[in-house]
Amino acid sequence: MTLRFAVVHEYESDFATATELADRVLCEAIGWLEDSLASQREWVATNTATQRLTWTGIKRSAGRSNVKAHGHFGDGPGFADAISARRALEYLLLEFDGELDAVLFVRDQDDQPERRRGLKQARTEHENSRKRPEIVIGFAIPEREAWVLSGFEPQDEGERDRLTDERRTLGYQPHEQSHRLTTCPDTAPNSPKRVLRQLSGGNSDRERHCWHVTSLDLLRERGTENGLAAYLDEVRTRLAPLIGHVPGRVES
Repeated sequence: MTLRFAVVHEYESDFATATELADRVLCEAIGWLEDSLASQREWVATNTATQRLTWTGIKRSAGRSNVKAHGHFGDGPGFADAISARRALEYLLLEFDGELDAVLFVRDQDDQPERRRGLKQARTEHENSRKRPEIVIGFAIPEREAWVLSGFEPQDEGERDRLTDERRTLGYQPHEQSHRLTTCPDTAPNSPKRVLRQLSGGNSDRERHCWHVTSLDLLRERGTENGLAAYLDEVRTRLAPLIGHVPGRVES
């Protein structure tokens, strides 16, 4: 049976990066999976009306479906995004009639570091009341582009020169310390979007190479502070076991 994984995201690029990285981790974790991956999991990007499952889109759809998402979490108020995540879960359970095996929350930190705590609040509440679907959090610090930069390895002299220029501008290696970049106007020196655009030459295929080809071990090493390593770990520990046995994992 094909498992269905819904992805709450904001842009199509977020969906592509998160799901393609997850596929790599799934295949790494489960030795037999690569040849049958497509039949084992389905990434759900839209609702039944083919509207993308974006954070803003779900808010609108939930309103039309009369899905409510107010109130506290435990004994206190929710942190940033806690209500949004609760709303998304309630809407998705209604929209897909419970026929989801996992939901991925893919979110940029931007300038709201408390978002991660809010997403975890919603997950804890869900886990205390239901067993399904599994919840996976992908939280990019400060933005998705920082994850992509973690996979940048110069391929020619031109790219090495551009990387050297960026290091001089920033005072550090942006592909090794991408968490130090900040959410700011796209033209600002410290903008992850600007740095990635410069290093990749604005080529989307070159960007994809960063997360699709660079070794997972290197991505984990460079992604310790930008949320990427944590996301890859969540995929391995929360998502992979839904498909098959993960070697080295103690079954509960």
